[in-house]
Amino acid sequence: MNTFQSDLWHNLRRLSFRRFRPEKFSSLQKIRPAFDEHRCIFVHIPKCAGISVCQSLFGNNVNLTAGHHNLKRYQIVFAPREFRDYFKFAFVRNPYDRLVSAFFFLKKGGLNQTDKAWGDRNLSAYDSFDVFVKAWVNPRNIRSALHFHPQCDYICLEKNRPAVDFIGYYENLEADFQLVCRKLKTDSPLLSMNRNPARGMDYQAYYTDETKAIVADVYADDLRVLGYAFDNSSLPNQLALRDGKSA
Repeated sequence: MNTFQSDLWHNLRRLSFRRFRPEKFSSLQKIRPAFDEHRCIFVHIPKCAGISVCQSLFGNNVNLTAGHHNLKRYQIVFAPREFRDYFKFAFVRNPYDRLVSAFFFLKKGGLNQTDKAWGDRNLSAYDSFDVFVKAWVNPRNIRSALHFHPQCDYICLEKNRPAVDFIGYYENLEADFQLVCRKLKTDSPLLSMNRNPARGMDYQAYYTDETKAIVADVYADDLRVLGYAFDNSSLPNQLALRDGKSA
């Protein structure tokens, strides 16, 4: 498919989405001014410091409760040339760590009433992270709430092929945030927001060999595509591969 055909198909999808899902389209349009100002698209993956990044770069110009939209949705909302030209970026996190964070975040009520209602309805039966993983974590369930969706779902247009221009790592947050700032030609300080005080231990301490194996299987694509090891020992190699340097 050439560029003309691709753009035509893209525009038809935009028109269809705008016609048949006007409320969702309108909600997404409200985010646009801040992104247009910086000529960027920030894909906010839950539990990857996204609120801190979003508030630091865009202030109150972006509705932080508007939802976590994947790159495919932004591709529909933005015009073809805009989508090609805008700097598209996201921050990702070790899936083992992210799962622990999401569990305790939603067990404590989350960010809003929607989060609280979901947590009360789905997590109240699990009094520990260990029981939760063994009883609930499977390929079907993790797609029932945005906080547990695989990260590849957010940043890929085709299966397991990231289509953003830059992937920042939660584990290298400060340095990677500064790289984004330089790209966007801003000197915004990184704010620290939405910290989860409910966790009493490092994420690794919550796992047994059995629960590690479950998560390794269910989040296999994220682990492989994003390059994570359980203990983050792979981070130097992840950064080197991303930045085109020898590990």
